[in-house]
Amino acid sequence: MPEHSGMDRRRFIRTSLIGSAGASLLAAPILEAAAQIVNTPQVQYINGVGLDDPMLVQLSINENPLGASPRAIEAVAGQMFSMNRYPFHMQLEEALAEHHGVESDMIFTGVGSSEILLTLTLAAFYKQAGNTVTGIPSYPSVPRSTEKYGGKVKRVPLTKDWQLDLPEMLKAIDQNTRIVNVCNPNNPTGQLLDADELEAFIRAVPGHAIVCVDEAYIHFVDDPKYRSMIPLTKELDNLLVTRTFSKAYGLGGVRVGYGIAQPELLDRLTAYSVGSLNKNTLSIAAALGALEDQAHVRRSVKVAKEGKAYLYKELLAMGYQPLRTQTIFVTVDVGSQAESLVNRLAERKVNVRQAFDMEGYMRISVGLPHENEAFISAFKTVRSAL
Repeated sequence: MPEHSGMDRRRFIRTSLIGSAGASLLAAPILEAAAQIVNTPQVQYINGVGLDDPMLVQLSINENPLGASPRAIEAVAGQMFSMNRYPFHMQLEEALAEHHGVESDMIFTGVGSSEILLTLTLAAFYKQAGNTVTGIPSYPSVPRSTEKYGGKVKRVPLTKDWQLDLPEMLKAIDQNTRIVNVCNPNNPTGQLLDADELEAFIRAVPGHAIVCVDEAYIHFVDDPKYRSMIPLTKELDNLLVTRTFSKAYGLGGVRVGYGIAQPELLDRLTAYSVGSLNKNTLSIAAALGALEDQAHVRRSVKVAKEGKAYLYKELLAMGYQPLRTQTIFVTVDVGSQAESLVNRLAERKVNVRQAFDMEGYMRISVGLPHENEAFISAFKTVRSAL
C-alpha cells in the first residue's frame, strides 16, 4: 500500500459509515468485511496472486502475476456500498481521454477489449458481406467473429522472422475488405512492428476498411519511446486502436477494455453494444484506481522483463531457442512433443499452453520468480520422462 494508506483506510471506513443509508447497514459483519478488504495484507506465499489453489502455477493465459494495483483495490473497496447504483457517468472515459490526449467522445469502454473487437465485427458484417484481412498466427478474436457472422477471412502468413507481413496484407485488401486486423505486439509470436512501417501501412489502407490495431501488450515493449498508433486516431477516420486493463494493469478479472477512434466510427460500434448498461461500478472504480498508479504498471513491466530474461537463460541452457518477445510471455519451439509436454506439466499443476497456429511451439506466461522457477523445474522433469 502507499505511505498514506493508513489514512486512506481510516477515511474509507469513516466515509462509508457516513454514507450508509441507516443503522441497519452498520452491523458488525459489514464493517468487518470492509476493514478486511482494506487492511488485509497481500498473501505472499501462494503461487501467484489471486489463485485459490496454492499449489497451482498458472502461466497459460497472460495474467499479471503481481495482481492489481493497491490503489485499484482500495478504489473497489470504496465503492462496495454503491453496488446498487447504476454507473451512468463518463468518469472512466474522461480519465482515459486525458491520459491519452484525445477527446472523451473518442473513447468506447467495454467488457474487456473483447467487447470492442466483437462490436467491431458486428458493425462490419451484420448487414453486409465482406472479408477481414489478418496475419496468421495472430490473435484470433476478430477473424473468428468474422466467420461467425458470415464474413470471409484472408489469412496472410507471417514472414520468416515471425513478423506480420504488412506488404502482403496490403495486397490482400480488396473492395470487399471490411476489417484489417493488426495485433501489435503480436500474440502468440510476441513480435513488434516497426512504428514507421506500421503507420505507413495504416495510411495506405483504403478508407472503406477499418484498421484495428490491438495494443493489448504495448506496455511491455522494450523501447520506452516506441509510439502507439493512438495519436493517428485524431487524424484518420478508419482507425480503431484497442487497449485492455487485463495485462499491465492486472485487472483481467474485472474485465475492462476500451477502443479509441473517431466518434463516427465508434457510433457504428456502439450500435451493437448494450450501451451504458455494459458499465460496472466496481470495474470502473478499479480501472480509475489502476490508471492513477502508473508506478504499478512500471513494476509489472519490470517483473515481466526480469522473468523473460530468466526463462530465456534457462531455456537456452536446455538447448531451446525461445523467441525474444515484446509481451508478457515467452514463445519457444519444443518440437513434436509440445502437446504431451503441456499435458504432463498440467498434471504437475503447472499450466502453460501450446501457441495457437504455431505447430510445435509452447507459450509460457511470465509469472513471479518462484513460479518461473517452478515451471523450469517441472519442464526439466517432464522432458526427461518423455
